[in-house]
Formats: sequence, structure tokens, C-alpha cells
Amino acid sequence: MTNPYPSHSPGPLVLGVDAGGTRTRALVTTLSGHRLGEAFAEGANPNSHGTDLASQRLTEAVSGALDRAGPGARRALATTAVGLAGVSALADGTVRERMHLALARAGVENEAVFTGDDEVAFASGTCAPDGVVLIAGTGAIAARVQERVRTDVADGLGWLVGDAGSGFWIGHRAARASARQLMAGHEPGPLTRAVLARALPEGQNLAPRERARALARALTAAPPIDLAQLAPLVSRACEQGDASAAHIVARAARHLADSVRSVRESGERTPVVLAGGVLSRSGPVRTALVRELSPEAPVVTAGCTAGGAAWTAALRAGLSAGDRYTHGVFTHPPEHGPG
Repeated sequence: MTNPYPSHSPGPLVLGVDAGGTRTRALVTTLSGHRLGEAFAEGANPNSHGTDLASQRLTEAVSGALDRAGPGARRALATTAVGLAGVSALADGTVRERMHLALARAGVENEAVFTGDDEVAFASGTCAPDGVVLIAGTGAIAARVQERVRTDVADGLGWLVGDAGSGFWIGHRAARASARQLMAGHEPGPLTRAVLARALPEGQNLAPRERARALARALTAAPPIDLAQLAPLVSRACEQGDASAAHIVARAARHLADSVRSVRESGERTPVVLAGGVLSRSGPVRTALVRELSPEAPVVTAGCTAGGAAWTAALRAGLSAGDRYTHGVFTHPPEHGPG
């Protein structure tokens, strides 16, 4: 396979890693943000995947990125920053040692800094040291960041008792609204039709109440977290004028805005960085949320999170934090989208 990254000129390199719950992305760059090597692996959250698997995947991604960066990349590596989902697991000394050993197996000899994946998501959206990052994907959490370190959080409590406004929360409300519409004997609207097509495609000949019960059985038989897959249906139905979908969208945006406000001080004007599948792309939830928050604070979108981690590593190697152009090179390169 041809290496898509050109050889680097002499000088120190940095390594940034975004080790999320579903995907791990490692990136090697120069101090100016020039990309030399990038590689991927599956998620490396030690809480959800276990330390053995998480450490193996971290080694896989980092080793691949360093290999692609070319001969001498390991020797030229100056600093490393890893944004780790489940970073709280590193409070256990054994887990912490295993994750550092995972980097050593890949050839990382310098001391690495592990931070939360929310901190590198924040860094990917702004070069400001303070603000809030709101991540809404399958789950949802808002984190206050001061001097690039998380100092407070709101929500992030999981699908059973929290994560208001998340993909799961939206999908769950879609399922409930659809079942209730059928139980009431109403003609299915765009949202209910979409939910039925996704979750119960074989039930067209059932009476409305029978379809509602069959829908409930089908959804109950699947893992609860799969309800998050219904969230995009809400966005599309909202754009088609479905009243139930519009209500869900409005409530989701309010919940997310409340999470942001709960970790901010009144009158604060620091940036709010939006990340996660619900918010990283244009859609009705994002539009409603930005409309609500923009009078209070600048709202920006997270860029390349592995780039945010690499930029964080570059700061430790001497890069000026106020260099907005170079921050953009790290986090919004022309050939790469967010993520």
C-alpha cells in the first residue's frame, strides 16, 4: 500500500490519539500540523471494552500511525497526548500502567499524557483555554473546561437515568410517540411510518393497536441502546413537518441547552463546542440548539478530534496556544472532515 503522507523534514513530531468508545484514531504530525501518518482501530475505552482489548487497540492504532509516518518517526517523537473515553479507569494503577505499556509496545518512548476524550473534542473546536464542550451522540454530556482541563460535568449519566437530548433519548421518544399514535387509532404520520418501516417492516396488515403492541415487542427484544438508531428518523420527520418529531427536537435542544447552562456561569462568553453525531452535522436539533445558545456564547463545531489531541501535544512541545492558523491546520485540514 502506498503511503499517502509525504516524508517529513527533520524536526520534532507529535502524536495525538482520540481513543473513543467505538473508534480509535492516531495521528502523527509536525509541530506545524503537517500530517505524516494516521491509523485507526476499534474503540479503546477500558471501561466498556476491558483493559486487555482497549490496550491492544491503542497499540494497533498508534503503531500504524507511526509506521505510516516513515522511518525515524519514533525517534523524532517529542510529545504524545491521548484523549481517552473512560479515562476515569486510569485511577486504577494497574489499568494506567497497561495503557502506558500499550504506547510503549507501539514504540512511544516519551511520557504520554492521557486526558478525557471530551477535552480533546473541546481542543478540536477552539484554541481558547476555557469554555464548554457538549457531546451528544448515543449519550450526552456537557463538560466545563478551564485551562484545557475538565473541571465540571453535567449529565453523562447513561441511557437509563440521564443522557437527555442524546441519540438514545431522541430515539426512545420517537418509539413512544409512534406507539401512542397507533394506540390512539390515528393515521400514522411521517415519524410513525418511518419508525414502523425500520423496526416492524412486516406489520403492514395489522390493525393499529396490534401494530403498536408488535412494535413494542420488536423494540423490547433488541438491546435498549439500539433505540439511538431511530434518532435520524426524527430529524427527517421534523423536516417533513411531523408535529411529534418537532416536539421531540425542541425538547432535545432544551435539555442540551440546560446541560450547557448548568456548567457555565451567568454572563460567561467563552465558546461552546458541539460534538457527537447529533450535533456535528446540520440538522434540526443542532439548529434549535444553536438558536438557543448563540445569544449567550459563540457556538462552534468540533473539528478533527485526533488533530485536537495532536495540537494539545504540540502545546507541550512549545507551540503557541494563540496561533489560530496552526490550530486550524491541526483540526480542520482541507482533506479531512470532523471526527
